[in-house]
Amino acid sequence: ARVGVGVFVIMLFANEPGTPAAARSPGAQLFQANCASCHGADGGGGLGPQLTGGVAVRGFPNENDQITFVTNGRGNMPGFGIMLTAAQIRQVVEYTRTALGK
Repeated sequence: ARVGVGVFVIMLFANEPGTPAAARSPGAQLFQANCASCHGADGGGGLGPQLTGGVAVRGFPNENDQITFVTNGRGNMPGFGIMLTAAQIRQVVEYTRTALGK
């Protein structure tokens, strides 16, 4: 019964009315768990650079270049290839290019 209540509460908040679908996407959830501590919860920057407003697309016109960057890292950016699958990295990159790209 406790598990059922827990799942219900999680789903209640995950499907909160007024929350954009992009914010509930797997890419958004992965971003919050792995990237937001440096890039900000909304992608507005912090320790890491801003990703909102199309910054990711301008910095990486080729999506595959951004995927390689997130996978391997460079400079202060850690590589996430050891923590996330290729599919998860693609989801995060798509999120930064679409939902945060506006």
